[in-house]
Amino acid sequence: MVAIIAGTGNIPLHACKYFVSKQIPFFVISLFPENNIEKIKNFLPSGVEVIGKPFFKVSSILEILKEKKTEKVLFIGKVDKQNLLKKIKLDFLAIKLLSSLATKNDQDILDRLAIELEKHGMKVVKQDEVLSNLFVKPGILCGDVTTELREDIDFGLNVARNLSKCSIGQTVVVKNKMVLAVEAIEGTSECIKRGIFLGKGDVVVCKTARFDHDTKFDIPTLGPDSLNELKSRDVKAIAWDSSMTFVVDEKEFKNKASALNISLLSV
Repeated sequence: MVAIIAGTGNIPLHACKYFVSKQIPFFVISLFPENNIEKIKNFLPSGVEVIGKPFFKVSSILEILKEKKTEKVLFIGKVDKQNLLKKIKLDFLAIKLLSSLATKNDQDILDRLAIELEKHGMKVVKQDEVLSNLFVKPGILCGDVTTELREDIDFGLNVARNLSKCSIGQTVVVKNKMVLAVEAIEGTSECIKRGIFLGKGDVVVCKTARFDHDTKFDIPTLGPDSLNELKSRDVKAIAWDSSMTFVVDEKEFKNKASALNISLLSV
């Protein structure tokens, strides 16, 4: 039995689609039921169980996994680390796991979870083993990439790759070879907003992951929702590392980007 541990967003639906197509038995635990549990339920065929369980109830989630004799676990979807700063009541196991960490960057937290699951005979599945079809081969998806724009893209991706070694974030916003914003705990959308404000529009967004990124967790993702809060002339281009970034709903992503005069480049 496979368990999909679903964070927010639409990408858990793509994982569900994979397991349905392969006729592999699975169930879903939605960590943020208010965000997408109804969408997941409506997407799935009858017979596939979807359980809502808040992310901070780690002991309860583990008990569900054991009761269902889970052999493999797939983590997919966004889990906003800002939630750890809210006044929520973490259960004992969550407190124990977090207190065992020297630092609380995303990779350390998720690695510790994986170790705990492995103690109970469960293997964490790599995201790219399930969703490799969401990688887009290198090339221009839409728009024009001038020499000047390509220089900004190369500059931004280089900065993003170097910063990723520090486990800070996955997104950098640049303009005229100047760094305007770097993603931290606030997330991609807020980083981009800050970059647009500081750069007065026409900025370049670059996204990547750590060079040694563990693909069991948190592969960077782009898609139509990435553009929801943007206006024309806010962003000139979005570029990403082709082997380290998922692109969901590619056709809609390209259409929305074209309407906003945004060039898309997979590098």
